[in-house]
Parts: sequence; structure tokens; C-alpha cells
Amino acid sequence: MLRILPEIGLFLLPFIAFALYLRFGRQVDSWLGGWSTRAFLICSLVAVLLVAASLYMIEASGRGPTTGAYVPPSWKDGVLTPGHIE
Repeated sequence: MLRILPEIGLFLLPFIAFALYLRFGRQVDSWLGGWSTRAFLICSLVAVLLVAASLYMIEASGRGPTTGAYVPPSWKDGVLTPGHIE
């Protein structure tokens, strides 16, 4: 559950930023007063791009060695040996 919270936060970030802009930048009294379909679609697109970029960065930074032969996990004398690349 904790692994998905940053992605949810990144998805909500453009919506929160636009709502704060409407409230304090344009001085709109209602939280939903300045929202249009176009603004909602742009925020949705930015949110999806932010989440996709974060998932790509997590995947790119978490890689180990990618060359060599993969050895799957195995049991040896009652001990689990994790899979690895040789």
C-alpha cells in the first residue's frame, strides 16, 4: 500500500495545484467555480504523464545487471537461494 501512495500523490498534484491557482490566483470563491472540461483534461494529461515518468524512473533506477545467465531461485539444504544473474 505504501508503494502506491507516491503515484497517487503525483496523480493528484496537478489538480491540487490548479485548485490552489483558482483559489488564490484568480480569487475564485468556490473550489469548483473555475473548472472547465478543458482544464480538467489538461490536468488529467499532466497527471498521467507525471505518473508514467515516475514509474519509468523507478524502473530505470532499480535495475541490476542485465547481461549474463539468469539462475532461478532454488532450495539447497533447506535454505532458499534467491535468483540472480551470473
